[in-house]
Amino acid sequence: MKGKMLDTYEKWEKSGHLDEKLEAIKEMVAKRATQRQVAEYLGISEKTIIKLRKVHPKLNDAFSYGDEVLKNTLLDAIYQKAIGFEYEESQTIIEETKTSNKKRITKYKKRALPDVSAIKYLLVIHFGIEFNEKKAELELMARRLEKDEEEWTNEHSDETNNRTQRVRKQSKK
Repeated sequence: MKGKMLDTYEKWEKSGHLDEKLEAIKEMVAKRATQRQVAEYLGISEKTIIKLRKVHPKLNDAFSYGDEVLKNTLLDAIYQKAIGFEYEESQTIIEETKTSNKKRITKYKKRALPDVSAIKYLLVIHFGIEFNEKKAELELMARRLEKDEEEWTNEHSDETNNRTQRVRKQSKK
């Protein structure tokens, strides 16, 4: 009697290519590749990759790791934008003379100023409601919810209340 057929993951494992495939997945996901793009690269369907992710935790972990790297890269970019950063620009000038062309490269150091939106975002995400623009409104809503004072209504609520009162009166008769 023959053993069960190997799935794609198990074939990679048996052939010694599993680690290479997992690293490729991590790298691709970290660079914003979609699950479909990863599947195409691996030469399998997206349905297959979904099934494999459910059965093989290491495969799912590779996707999660790539997502985490991407998230951290984006947060680093927001951080750099929030605090400002220095960068270098260069300008190449070619001067023509009778005998030859002279090339002159001028480099400029520049500074990108801190971005207020990025600062606000990081403050709210890392330090919470204290830095939210709507802090007072959020605190008021929280107090109302704690005291059960919050009552949600819509534009037809008066009509609904009147109808409810009429129904109650009629049912008492």
